[in-house]
Amino acid sequence: MLKMFRLGGNMNTKKAFGLVLAFVFAGSLSAQTQGEMFQKVGVIGDSLSQGFFGVTVEKKTQDWAYPVLVSKQAGASVSYNVLKGPFVNLEDVLKWDCGIFCIAESIIGGNKSTVSLPSHAGITGAEYTTVLKTSGKCEDINATKQVKEWYWKKWYWLTYRWVTVADCKEPDKFHRFGLRDAGTQAQVMEKVKPTFLFGSAGANHVLCTALHTSTDCLDEVRFKRDIREFFRRMAAMGSLKGGVLFTVPNVTAIAFLENYRDPNGRANYSGLKAFFRNSVSNPNQVLDAGEVATISNFLNMLNNEIKAQGATMRFAVADLRVIFDDIKENGRPIRSASGWSPGNARANWPLPNQPGVFGLDGVHPNMYGHSLFANELIKAINTRYGFSIPQVSEYTAWYYDTLNRNPIDLKKFLTENIFGQAISWVVSIFT
Repeated sequence: MLKMFRLGGNMNTKKAFGLVLAFVFAGSLSAQTQGEMFQKVGVIGDSLSQGFFGVTVEKKTQDWAYPVLVSKQAGASVSYNVLKGPFVNLEDVLKWDCGIFCIAESIIGGNKSTVSLPSHAGITGAEYTTVLKTSGKCEDINATKQVKEWYWKKWYWLTYRWVTVADCKEPDKFHRFGLRDAGTQAQVMEKVKPTFLFGSAGANHVLCTALHTSTDCLDEVRFKRDIREFFRRMAAMGSLKGGVLFTVPNVTAIAFLENYRDPNGRANYSGLKAFFRNSVSNPNQVLDAGEVATISNFLNMLNNEIKAQGATMRFAVADLRVIFDDIKENGRPIRSASGWSPGNARANWPLPNQPGVFGLDGVHPNMYGHSLFANELIKAINTRYGFSIPQVSEYTAWYYDTLNRNPIDLKKFLTENIFGQAISWVVSIFT
């Protein structure tokens, strides 16, 4: 072979060397066993990773979050600070399983249990920007402000100068209770040094448009800057053997939004409105056709960037946009081991005789929804790394999902019940 290199010149040498590197890399990738890759699991992310549904985060919701489910199926585990709020579990309230004191305690929020360094650092409301800069103590660890510093210029002359100091404003409760003293999500991962990373925090960069029916929050420059900086830091750790990312589904197709046609035919008053609004009194309360097109273009850019980062990191990537589109169009079959089926789950919260994948806020998955979400990640991981991680039983998840087994017609409740109308007002403030 050496003689062939000499006869072939530098070009053949370079090609052969490249082939050798490719074989070495392929061998090292396949040599990673499932146990080695999942030796230490790390999680960053947003409400999907933390287990937010029912407008709150608490132990029974956190236990069903996709990183927890996938890690268990892979024979691993993650540690996290267990929350008891803030906000309330709408299902518990509407079914009278949570009384006045329960509601008050949930709204205040707090921790049921804590760990000094969580390996699961996903936080509701997070995006790649806050993953880098928001800790459990500071809204922005890099923020500064100018303050007066008094000093004696001479023994008889007290004066001041402007100096730069840290500007540490208190973050939201989800960050305070979820991260506590551990640092930002990125800093937590740098301390944990995981071998496998759940690294998705892209949804809120575009989901904000649906929640606020506005495109003002879209910022391509910030998104690209911060996702690239995050993965640069993760690659620099040197501990990662693998990971998984997922694309963001079409946020204008979630159950939170519904079609609305202005009775007066005004184009900027017609489009997509929040489900809890009976009418539209301001163009800011609806996403018109032009805004939906803007969101679609931004979403394409965002998902292409996620796929590019996944390729650079050699991570598995689950195309959840395609999966969600299929559920929206065709539903998701639910079937027991004996073959019995309660029907196809739809991209809505559950209704009588109609399973659904969303919780009552119309944004986040319910327990059953998290199981199918976890299974799509498991499929992507198995395909990418050649593993055989068993899937979660979606039928079992549906069976024990109290919202699917005993559904609430929230839309009807919010419009026909006085208590529901009050809740509708609270939800409008939350969003």
